Amino acid sequence: MYKKVENLSRDNRKTAFKLVAEQIVKDFSKGLFKTQEQLASECYVSKSTITQFAKNLGCTGFRELQTRLKVDYENNFVEQDSNYSSHLTVKDYYLSFEKWISENYVFLTDLLKGIKSKEEVFLFPSFQTQYAGKFFVDVLEKHNLVANIFNLEKDFNKLKKINWENKLILIIFTGRDNASLKIIYDYLVSIDLTVYVICSNNWNFAKDKNTKAMYIDNNLSQRNYVDRNFWLINLFKFLEELLFAQEKLN
Repeated sequence: MYKKVENLSRDNRKTAFKLVAEQIVKDFSKGLFKTQEQLASECYVSKSTITQFAKNLGCTGFRELQTRLKVDYENNFVEQDSNYSSHLTVKDYYLSFEKWISENYVFLTDLLKGIKSKEEVFLFPSFQTQYAGKFFVDVLEKHNLVANIFNLEKDFNKLKKINWENKLILIIFTGRDNASLKIIYDYLVSIDLTVYVICSNNWNFAKDKNTKAMYIDNNLSQRNYVDRNFWLINLFKFLEELLFAQEKLN
């Protein structure tokens, strides 16, 4: 994503998009990620121009653009953790995955039971796990289950217009840009709904009685957003195998 912004900043035409791109490139070099309001003010453009700028780059809106830029920054400019290993064997990788599945098998079977008992699954993935989220929706639809991904660019007030009675809710908290998801989570919990959560281990939902959480606590899945999507896609594929097994029994 950064390369796209950088290319736009080199445009020979003096356009509003070029000014925005130049400011983002300047901030990126310092590790700064400003809000949409701040960026609009500094570039002397409207917030809607910033939104159109993001969409011009293939994003759904400014939040996705900012998240993807943060991912680029983390992958290229942030030092790896001392425990990071770039020379893991395939065997070690999948043994770790199997251990993770085994430790969370009760959560997964409960999640699957909930999915089968509800009319619709509402999925709230973080921006960096959108790929895995779309894969999970495809899996569920293949088994004639109704599933939707909530667009984080929408007005949160629309949540209040949804009848949640027969819907299963799954939220994925990963990465740093989770402010929007936390607002959604707080609202859903406030109306006494059961919420399933898959999250990185810096979250703690132990005290939330209506929250059922599965933690991505293995170092392998913490390396970058590609690994997290890979692990989640494999997780959702495992859930599909459980679905196949249940369908054969029926």
